[in-house]
Amino acid sequence: MISSWQTTQVDHDALLGLNVIALITFWSYDYILCLPDAVTFLAESRWGLGTFLYLTCSHLPLAFMSLNMLVVFQPDVPLHLCRSYNIANTYVGIMSMLCAECIFIIRAYAVWERGRWFAAMEIFTIVAYVVPISFSLQQFNSEVSEPCWIPGTSGILDAETSTQIFVAFGLLAIAELQTLLLLLYRAIKWRSIRGTNNCLIRGLMKDNLLYCCCGIVFSLSVILTTIFLPFPVGHLVAECQVVVQALLVTRMHRSFWRTDRASCGITTDVSLTTWMIGALEFT
Repeated sequence: MISSWQTTQVDHDALLGLNVIALITFWSYDYILCLPDAVTFLAESRWGLGTFLYLTCSHLPLAFMSLNMLVVFQPDVPLHLCRSYNIANTYVGIMSMLCAECIFIIRAYAVWERGRWFAAMEIFTIVAYVVPISFSLQQFNSEVSEPCWIPGTSGILDAETSTQIFVAFGLLAIAELQTLLLLLYRAIKWRSIRGTNNCLIRGLMKDNLLYCCCGIVFSLSVILTTIFLPFPVGHLVAECQVVVQALLVTRMHRSFWRTDRASCGITTDVSLTTWMIGALEFT
């Protein structure tokens, strides 16, 4: 007779598998739907750092979901191989989120008139966030005794393991809020000095606000579900966060590129070309 623990384990495993399949289907549908637009963007835009970040955000989610499939659908593989899948999956997810954040950081860098002090500060900030986030998630993976069976399927994570999740996703939310505030400050200062409502600044603020709110909601959801629910729920939310935010930032990037400066009624010194050079090219 199958025990209630085994039934719960099977149910959670099926839920994780369905979530991965749903995310892959969603990502594939969006990728095919936006392919003509993406090809036009890559063919006609001026290539730079932002373009490479865009390409990374466009394709890393596929690798991330593929690694998730290996973990979820092969629970009986050797322990060392399964742990390797988990570690690789973690770092691919970190890389995808980092590239998405860097796109907005480059935009903020352009808004701050490409100052060297701002670039140095942002590089330091990136390292200051990425190192503890990576360390926390690495510690989380190392504390999982059965890496192919997602921890917490029969209960809540212990306090020590949960702390690693709180630190990682709490820092991610703070990083996104910091980028938003930097852009908001510059937008307010721009308006007070020039006395005009620049449509490019307005577009940047709209994109950043939507992305930041989405990221904070996802991060808080991972933390809250980790506290109050079995961990597979938090794991599902974290998977969705990586994929959804990557799709969001690539759509925003193409949308901003398509912005028609003629319809904005702005002067040449703040034209779309000027902004895109500042946001996409190496200096």
